[in-house]
Amino acid sequence: MDAFIKRCVVTAGFLISTHSLVAVDASAEAPKIQFDMPAVATALDTSLPGQPREVSVELVLSSLIAGRTDVASDDPPPIDHLLVHCGLRDRLPVIDFSPKTELQSDFAGPISVTTKDELSDSLGLSVDGVVPHVGAGRLGADDSRKRSDQTQFQRQAPVQAVIASGTTDRGRGVYFKFRWTSQQVLEGEKRFRISFAVPDAWRGGLLDLNVTAHGVDRSLFGSAKLRAVAKQDFVVAVHQQGDAEAATIALRLANLDRKLAAFARQHPKSGSNAITQFWRRVVPSSNEPATPSQWYHGVTSNLLDPYTDHQIRSLPMQVRVAVLGYSDAARELLELGQEGS
Repeated sequence: MDAFIKRCVVTAGFLISTHSLVAVDASAEAPKIQFDMPAVATALDTSLPGQPREVSVELVLSSLIAGRTDVASDDPPPIDHLLVHCGLRDRLPVIDFSPKTELQSDFAGPISVTTKDELSDSLGLSVDGVVPHVGAGRLGADDSRKRSDQTQFQRQAPVQAVIASGTTDRGRGVYFKFRWTSQQVLEGEKRFRISFAVPDAWRGGLLDLNVTAHGVDRSLFGSAKLRAVAKQDFVVAVHQQGDAEAATIALRLANLDRKLAAFARQHPKSGSNAITQFWRRVVPSSNEPATPSQWYHGVTSNLLDPYTDHQIRSLPMQVRVAVLGYSDAARELLELGQEGS
């Protein structure tokens, strides 16, 4: 009995150790997903004669999946789908967008189905004999019947949405969902276009975008679950084509955004005093985020007041100057787009 218990304990310990090793390996080989998007976009006037003014913006999203090695053809994709939400900050209505919802099948054409019903019936009789003084004789009879019914039709192949798109926020925003399939790879560039109804005096604005990559967690004992494996927010400065003043403001805003992102990596958390900031530099915490901090997202998304928020006031002077410059440029571009409305 003691020997049996020892064997059970050793087996359980081996299974736990193996599970731990697999978990470590899976974590080490997890792919890193990065997104990128231009900070400035041009709005083209696509208005029709006699219709309200309309502008269209074309956006390019780049996705990079790093850290994948020894990938086999039958391995599951690193992500299940990409979800992109976007809309103008002043909530102007969406008129049109592309790409539209697109369905796709793994089959090249319709599926042919054939049903065949065959019935066969046969009856035979044969007698061989010899009649004395006459000779040999043969008597035979045969009866055969056959019926064959055949039905052939085609069935539509099953399809799934490889691209899904639609409006959000009561027509003030739009979403795009790109699914990874055998015929669509999500690494690289994805292009999409959005058309907005704008006032006649509109010259520029800010476009807020949120990109999220969802993966699938597969379990041996449970059902598969979706989880967000990477996400990133972007602010794109939009100016109408041929407007030099609006383009200059948009470019200045993009340069300030790049500067703020660099400051955010250096100062991921705002400190309440100089001693706290000095201690964080001397003894860095393992919990410090490697990505831009919350104050950066709050400034670029217009969620924080740069003049009154305590997080901004506790940042170094050069960072506060850049924050105020970014907020002023964003307000200038929005006010430029609202003149005459």
